[in-house]
Amino acid sequence: MRRSVRWARRGALAAALAVAGRPLVAQAGGGAPHVPPRPAQGEAKGDGDKAKTAVAPPFAPKESTWARFSEQALPKDARVEPTAEELAKRFGLEPLAPRPDGVVEWREPKLGMRFVFVPGGTFRMGSNHGDIFSNAMVIDAAMRAKVDEEYFASEQPQIEVYLSPFFIGVHEVTNREYRAFLAEWRAGKVPASCEWPLLLAQPDHSPYLEGRPQRKAFDADQQPACGVTWLDSFAFCRWLGGRMPSEAEWEKAARGTDGRIFPWGNSFDPMRLDCAESQNKRTVAVGTYPGGRSPYGCYDMAGNVAEYCLDAFEESALRIMPRTNPCLLERHPARDKRVQRGGSWNRFGLLFKARTSARGFGKIVAHNPDPSRESLDSFPVQEYLFSGFRVVLSPLQELFPDGEVERLLAQATAIRDQRLQAINKKRAQSGKPLLPSLPALPGTAPEEEDEEPGELDHEGGGAPPAGGGGAGGGSDGSSGGGGG
Repeated sequence: MRRSVRWARRGALAAALAVAGRPLVAQAGGGAPHVPPRPAQGEAKGDGDKAKTAVAPPFAPKESTWARFSEQALPKDARVEPTAEELAKRFGLEPLAPRPDGVVEWREPKLGMRFVFVPGGTFRMGSNHGDIFSNAMVIDAAMRAKVDEEYFASEQPQIEVYLSPFFIGVHEVTNREYRAFLAEWRAGKVPASCEWPLLLAQPDHSPYLEGRPQRKAFDADQQPACGVTWLDSFAFCRWLGGRMPSEAEWEKAARGTDGRIFPWGNSFDPMRLDCAESQNKRTVAVGTYPGGRSPYGCYDMAGNVAEYCLDAFEESALRIMPRTNPCLLERHPARDKRVQRGGSWNRFGLLFKARTSARGFGKIVAHNPDPSRESLDSFPVQEYLFSGFRVVLSPLQELFPDGEVERLLAQATAIRDQRLQAINKKRAQSGKPLLPSLPALPGTAPEEEDEEPGELDHEGGGAPPAGGGGAGGGSDGSSGGGGG
């Protein structure tokens, strides 16, 4: 039955491609194309000698934590939003002379970082079936990547969302800017209030491979900060006086209100972004591709580095999210996936990664392995050098509803303790010494223990909500829609 459903879906994709002029090649003798069956949910992928893995509990929207500013409903005539000038005054921004393209940039005083204003209002978020399967380029790329409709499911249905006005960084945060934050953090000048409030351990904000020769190709002042974790990004943004963009804010800044597929329009062009097709094989200085600007004047919202968003990643988020300032802070049951958007330098932009509606994910804590034990060729390089971020300045700064931090911390602690007990049970059975505690962030438990215990897994790893003691491996998010 499962194979029949997948054949039917592949048939729909083939029909769409046939309309675009590229028929899908069927098996010899006719019939549906061959699609290898996937293991049923909860079934091991091996030859039957492995135990079945636990089936993760389903997403519970009502038990999840939405940001305080994610209002369910508010009459439009009751909404009074700040103007660009009013919001700029709050953050101490000064306007600069208009750019040649007419966009007005605003400069903040701490780092000289530049921002553009995104006015309040509605926009179309996500994509609909027609947007995807009527586009010949997308269909052609889907066939070459051997994916079907399920690949695009997380960005559907398309919904209309209202967002309050905000400022967003013209560029991704650069190495120069991140190093200023790092210097203050190491000097003890970054307040604890800047850190993600659900941490159970102190993170290390040092970027991946810092000081090592392998990082030299990614370390110029104007290249985007990369090799940073979601936790690093959160702390930097709060230190600067802002926050990370919500997924909805990022998408509106990237595509505007006309539903465009890429920040510049509806046709892919590798000369407008830094991606695998561009053949740079590394990050480039921010702003290198002016032809890739978004409608509001942001650079590199496709390619260069994949950008973290504030939201927890949930495949079905667009089906249930509030229609006003949506932001899913914590999914229930908890897991460590966080939204990434915009594709990156080492991903093929045409294979969906750089589309404005493409959704992907990374882990909340990057797993930093020993560089001496792995290949560090310039391309493809480690995935930990493909993630970065940009800053949002918004009147909506308070994130958690009253009492939520305390409740989630208690939940995180309980999950961490259960996980430690299960790991030690396995170690005791094999005669290994017990662990007194789970490793501090961003350290890692031995991999054979970190894969356990199946009965406590929360969709792949048993990770506690938002930075509990476990460490997760980096991920390009390909199974979630390809934002990375």
